[in-house]
Amino acid sequence: MPDKVGLHICFDELGRDIEILDVTPVARGKYRIEETPIFNPCIALGDIIRVEEKQGIAYYVETVQKSGYARYAWLLSKEAAESREIHEFKHRITTYEGKWEQIFGGLLVIHISKYSEVDVEAEMALILERFDI
Repeated sequence: MPDKVGLHICFDELGRDIEILDVTPVARGKYRIEETPIFNPCIALGDIIRVEEKQGIAYYVETVQKSGYARYAWLLSKEAAESREIHEFKHRITTYEGKWEQIFGGLLVIHISKYSEVDVEAEMALILERFDI
């Protein structure tokens, strides 16, 4: 399996929205996204995209295959983000073969199979209620 690489991906044709993302090459001009893009909410971890490369920048063309993950995201307080409850929740997500990312410290993003038995929203609702979020 090819190693992850950092790829400069541009999401507009004018070259203004460039983001460096960890990706895994899967074919010529095709990459699997290995983290949540900030500038394009239509693309998610695990998606396979096609790009055209020009002058060292990969211009996004299309999503070839969606990941099969459902994506959830919450903005957490510092207290909640560092809590035992969130730590245990992230561990449970991993146990169910899901993935999680904590971006900028307080943005928690969960990626889990659309067919998972875990009720992510219900579990997070209980945690958020405890922290008055």
